[in-house]
Parts: sequence; structure tokens; C-alpha cells
Amino acid sequence: MKPADFWRLCLFLAIGAAFGALFQQSLIGIILSLLTYIWTVHYNLTTLAQWVSGANAVQGPEKSGIFEELNYSINKLFRRHKTRRERLTGVLRQFEEATKAWPDAIVVLNQMDDIEWANPAARNLLDIRWPEDKKQRVTNIVRFPALREFINSPEIAKKQTIEIISPLKPDIYLSALMVPYSETHRILTTRDVTEIYRAIKARSDFVANVSHELKTPLTVFRGYLEALGMQKDVCPPTWEPAIKQMREHAIEMSDLVDTLLKLSHLEESQILLDDKPINMKALLEEVISATKQIYEEKNHIINLDVEASENLMGSKRELYSAFSNLTLNAAHYTPANGTISLRWHKEGSDLVLDVKDTGIGIAEEHLPRITERFYRVDSSRTRAKQGSKNGLGLAIVKHVVRRHNASLNISSEVGKGSCFSVKFKK
Repeated sequence: MKPADFWRLCLFLAIGAAFGALFQQSLIGIILSLLTYIWTVHYNLTTLAQWVSGANAVQGPEKSGIFEELNYSINKLFRRHKTRRERLTGVLRQFEEATKAWPDAIVVLNQMDDIEWANPAARNLLDIRWPEDKKQRVTNIVRFPALREFINSPEIAKKQTIEIISPLKPDIYLSALMVPYSETHRILTTRDVTEIYRAIKARSDFVANVSHELKTPLTVFRGYLEALGMQKDVCPPTWEPAIKQMREHAIEMSDLVDTLLKLSHLEESQILLDDKPINMKALLEEVISATKQIYEEKNHIINLDVEASENLMGSKRELYSAFSNLTLNAAHYTPANGTISLRWHKEGSDLVLDVKDTGIGIAEEHLPRITERFYRVDSSRTRAKQGSKNGLGLAIVKHVVRRHNASLNISSEVGKGSCFSVKFKK
């Protein structure tokens, strides 16, 4: 007890005893004074509680004794809280200004995929208006099946992206990324990639046009070279090595043009022309037979394990191209007498093809770019060492996999081999 409180209590007791003595009831006077003191303390505590809660913001309890220290401590806490609140308000204001200026759409979603917050760019790109669309499910506003599957996919944890079209303008292409930042909330960000898309489209159109223009003269060139090679009585013997080398390069160039045309077709066409059930065992046996013929000199051991009996719906021509590219790629980079394993099996409700080899492997830093056009892991290797590989096989695989609503996963270890897994959703 503080001295001021002690002397106040003594004063109440003395006054009570004095009044009680006047009526010869000192004990009653002391009891009444104690009750008065208790009521005063209770009143000050009530006033303090109202003051702290904000119900009585004008005046606090009396500033003496223990209540004086309480007033001082609470005022100090209030000032500290006010300073902290002003600082947080300033940070929040800066964040709001930054998100207003940010060109990418930012949408905060709760665990039910309801919109908790969105920046102004979300209105321009996704037609999500804040705060009008608060508590609205994002897929009810941006109605794209691909976005719904993307949001509900467990692949989000890997920070993958998906390309969608803006609901406001069909000529605007967006790249969407979902980032979990707590157990109950996620952030959906979208970026305008129209210029990048147009640049890629222009490049694809250029490659396709050039390939079309080269196809006819290459065919004529090959025809004349083959004719010269067969007319040995007319062609001098000293020309034979040069003609043979030109014919080999012409064939290689013609194959490259055909592959570029096939890749351009896969990029431009969005609809499978022959979506039919495919006997996977028969298809994979065809792939293995062709691979053994091409790389017969390497004497590979190629195993086939068909664990799933289900047929796969899709384009047989495109899937044969993708699977043969994976198998040929494995055979190309696997030393002689190595092992290549093809396994067709189920993972839950999904169908999966694994193409595993005991080849040279791929370093981890190259895996994200391995499916790009003309990308080579080791650019120092010569074309002779590469054989007929033109760096487009895995690019074709990527597009075929995407057109069949599947996913491609690559795992590899240098010196031990690689595994390419294609997962088809049922």
C-alpha cells in the first residue's frame, strides 16, 4: 500500500470514529467509513476500467496513491501504443500506395478461395473489384476451368504458373501464380504477358514460314544429290565423298525442317484431331522396336513393364512422337550396353509413363530449361558427337504432354541416369 493510500484510509477511519463518538456508536462509524473507503476504491477502479476501454476517454480516476501510478503506467502504454499504431499505419499506407502502383494483380484468398483483398490492378486484369467483391469466390468471377483446376491442384506448392486470358479483353494474356503464405491464406498474382506471348508467336510464325520456304528447295537439292550419287558413270569418283557428305547434311537439314513444322503445328493447334483410345502396350512396343533399330550398334537392354491395362485417350500419332522422342533421347545419351526401362503404371487415379535410363545424366541447373527449343546441356559437344539430335525432341514432348492435359517431371543425377515421367490425369 502506498503512503497516500494509507493516510487516506486513516483519515476515513478517524472521520468515522469521530462521527460515531458523537452518537456513542464508534464501531458503527468505523464500519461505515470502511465501507465508504471500499466504495471509493471500487468507483475509481470502475472509472479506470471505463477509461482504459475508451468508454470514458475524457477523465480517468483520481490521480493520487496507487491510481496515480496506474494513470502514469497506462498513459505510457497508450503513448507507446499510439506511436506503434502510427508507425504501422504509415507502413500500411506505404504498402497500399505500392500495391496501387504495382502493375500486377494481387488477390488475397482465404482457405475457401474467397477474396479477402485485391489491389487496383486486379480490376484492370481480372475484373475483381475491391471491396465490392469481398467474400466472393474467385472462380465465380474469373470463370476459366483451367484456373479452377490450377487453384485446386497440389502442384501450386511448387510455385508453377498457368496462362489464362483476361476476362475483360480476349487479346490480353495473363500468367497466374498462386503462393501460399499461411495455413489459411494464399496470394494469387497475375501478370500481363501479352507482349511476351506476341513475341513468342512472332518467332513461331517466323520459324514456320522459313521452314515452309526451305522445304521445297531442300527437297529439290536432295533429289539432285541422290541422282548424282546414282550416276557414277557421269559423276567423277573424286566427287563421291563431297556428294555423300552434302547428301547427309541435306537429309539432316530436311529432318530439322520437318521437326520445326511439326513443332509449329503443335504450338498453334489447340484441339486433338484424333482423340481415340490407344493400346499403350502395342504403342510402346512399336517405340521400343524403332529405337532398337536406330541404335542397334549400342546393344541396349530395353525393358517394358506394363502394369496398367487401361487404354489412354489421345492422339496416337502425337503420343508416339512424344514417347519415341523420350526413348530415343534416352538411347542417345546412354552408353553402349546400358539399360533403358519403360514402365506404364497407375498412381492413384492417374496413368504414368516412366522412361528411365542409365545414361550420363543431367545437372540440376539444366533441368528447368531442358525442354526449350535447341537447348543443349553441353554446347561444346560437336554435331558429330550429338549424332542426329537437333535439340527439339523434348520441346515436342512438352507440347504433346500439354495438349493431352498431362504433366512432365524430370529427375536426373549426373553419371547415374535420368527418369522422364509423364502423368496423365484421369
